[in-house]
Amino acid sequence: MRRRAPLPAVVPVPFDPAAAFTARRALGLSAALVARDMAAHGVHVAPPQVIAWESGELLPSEGELVALARTLWCDPGVLMGGRARSVRDHRLATGMPQEELARRVGLTPRAYAQLESAPLWEGDEAQTVALAEALWLTPYGLALATGREDAIREVLQRAVDGRWSAQVGPLLRLVPTLHRGHVEQALRVLHDEGHASGAMWGAVQAVEASPAGEPPSLFDRFWRLLPEPEEQAG
Repeated sequence: MRRRAPLPAVVPVPFDPAAAFTARRALGLSAALVARDMAAHGVHVAPPQVIAWESGELLPSEGELVALARTLWCDPGVLMGGRARSVRDHRLATGMPQEELARRVGLTPRAYAQLESAPLWEGDEAQTVALAEALWLTPYGLALATGREDAIREVLQRAVDGRWSAQVGPLLRLVPTLHRGHVEQALRVLHDEGHASGAMWGAVQAVEASPAGEPPSLFDRFWRLLPEPEEQAG
């Protein structure tokens, strides 16, 4: 008899208990009223569960988070405390249904659901750009949400060790919303820093060292070399 493949682990939704408590108190609602109003949105919970969310003892599910946000008249992102990281998190923060994001990305709901639940985003370049536009992701936010940090680090290291110009294309495929000219300039700087006489990479970046005196990582240094998102748009 074949063994069934284990179900993927459910990753908890980022949640800020203090934000939920503050939002409820600002509306003057009791936990019982919150539970009653959530039922009107199709989610049934008991008042003690609302209190448990606010105390941090329990975390709401995706459906509970959305219903709670509607009850408290705020965006789900407010209750997430700015902790969105994955594609799923950013979608929830905007309050966008999965089916709607699938349509914007150009996928069937089933195909999109498979991409969203995977550890790494495997969408093509056009789908990745559409994803960033739909969720208002900066290039840096897109890199993190799609789980491409390790792949980007490998590209950056190759740019430092070899011909930086050969890594422009691979990097743009990983983060297609970056500006080519900005990427070329950043990779050129990283390459030059990496080959500075008598210095390991980053040692010359003392001005950008952390409070502990450590130079930034190659990944961090790359993003610091890029203009702010507003400047990139211009």
